[in-house]
This record gives sequence, C-alpha cells and structure tokens, in this order.
Amino acid sequence: MSRIVVNGTALRGDLIRRVIIRSDAIPIPVTLEAEIRVDDSIRSALAEGKTIQAGNASDRFYIIKSVRAEERSMQGDKKIEYLRITALLESCHTIAFVRDKAIVKEKATLQQIYKAAGASLQSIDADFPVDRFMCYVGESPSFHIARALQENGGLLRWKSGKMKFFRLPDLFNQTTTMTLPNNDSQDIKSGFSERHEVQSFYSVNEKGEFVYGNRTKARSARFMPHMTELQLKNLTRCLVLRKIAKIYYSETLCAGDLIAIESGNPLVIITAAHVFNSGTDGTPSDQYTKLWLSELTE
Repeated sequence: MSRIVVNGTALRGDLIRRVIIRSDAIPIPVTLEAEIRVDDSIRSALAEGKTIQAGNASDRFYIIKSVRAEERSMQGDKKIEYLRITALLESCHTIAFVRDKAIVKEKATLQQIYKAAGASLQSIDADFPVDRFMCYVGESPSFHIARALQENGGLLRWKSGKMKFFRLPDLFNQTTTMTLPNNDSQDIKSGFSERHEVQSFYSVNEKGEFVYGNRTKARSARFMPHMTELQLKNLTRCLVLRKIAKIYYSETLCAGDLIAIESGNPLVIITAAHVFNSGTDGTPSDQYTKLWLSELTE
C-alpha cells in the first residue's frame, strides 16, 4: 500500500481511495495522483500549493491541482467528500511553471540550470555541462531541459531520493532488477511509424558545410541550427516503446531500471505507474505496477 503523510501524520488507509505514483524518464521524474477522503481537519492541508509525502521512499510532493471529486455517497447524514489531487516531486516542481524571467546559460551544469529555475534539487550524479540553454519569458524550463537531455544522449532517473544522469547506452549495462516472461505483456512494434517519428537531423557548421547525424535509415529529416555531429546523432538515438506489462505491486521499480525478458533482449523502463485502489468505497480493491518498456534505437 502507498503511504501518504500529511502534516507529519500518516493518513489512515480507509481515507485513501486511490493513489498512482508514476516514475518517468522526464525532467520531473516522479508525479503523484490521489483521491483522498477529507474533512475539516485535513482539507486545507491538501490545497494547491501544499506539500505532502508519499510512497515507501517518503518523497515530498508539491500539489499543483486539488479539486473536489463528484460524490453521491453518504455516511449517516453526512456526505462523504473526496479531493482529487495532482502533485509533482517537490525538489524540482518549479521547472514546470511558466517563467516570468528568462534563463540563458552557457556551459552550465544541469543542476545549475535546475537551480536557476527555482528548484531545490541539491545535486545530480554524473552531471554534465550544457553548451547552450535558453528558456524565454512565457516558457517552461522542463521542455528545454528535456531537449538538453536528448542532445546529450541521456535521461534522468530518480531513485532512493537521488537524481542521476544516464547516457542511453549505459542504461543497458546495468544489472537487471527483475525478469519478465516474454509472453506476459503487450508487444508494440511498428517500423512504419518509427520512420516518421524517429527523425534524422542535420545542421551547418562554421564553414557553411552541412553536418549530418545518423542517416543509416530512411527517415524524415529536420534542420537543427548550431549543432555538432555528436549532438545530431544523439537526437536520433532514443528509447522506443516495445512492451507494456502489468505486474504485482513493486514500488521499488522506477524509470531507468533494466528489466530482463525471457528469450529476448533486456528492456529499460521509461514509465512505471504504481497503482493502489483501496476498495474503501465499495469498489474492488486492487494494487499493481504497470510498466512501459523500451529498447534503444539509433
């Protein structure tokens, strides 16, 4: 069961109707969605702008949305009220907000960029300098951080309270965390779609000559200014979804972990959704983890 702490006190299980903790390979690597039964004592603690703790790792989350769920159930003469909340990992939630001041950096580390965007993230393992980072007024830093990650050929993983940068090929050099049967999942593969969605890129160098990335396959091409050959190749290198699997509840799994597949190549988790339905409202109780698994494509 997912644990939720409000104002330093763990909520009783019968107050939690539904929780989804989602680990993603994105600049804000963990998000929370929950439906919680409230009364006057905790309603204000679950308002937009408040922070709560959730999950076995007790990560802190910043609530960005809190709305009343439509309910008709009653307990005696009292109407049962639930709040539906959405929250982002507190240490880096500010990068999702639209900027009122621009951020322009050269040769700044990723952690310095997060800090410039107001994040309280203390450090990033295996951090790297970003050649050029620009986020203008009215834009959200998260989109530009995602682009910087792609240009440098990697992703971020949040695990055990720490953020770490991985280059995509290095993800497949890890020790696998578990093994899944090859036939116990939904397979996804479309070479036709990949040729359209996974593009090749080209640019122009200081001499006015064309510079190309990976052109080994027939793909749609896109011009990217001020890019090196390595950056152009990194833009084409990506993780492509291959399987979707529903397994027993396992909150320790997170995006970036490597999963062994019986009679197949290991795949990397790009999203792990940990779902807990309590059944306290009369619906069936259920808890499971859903995994989106990908392979590396060049």
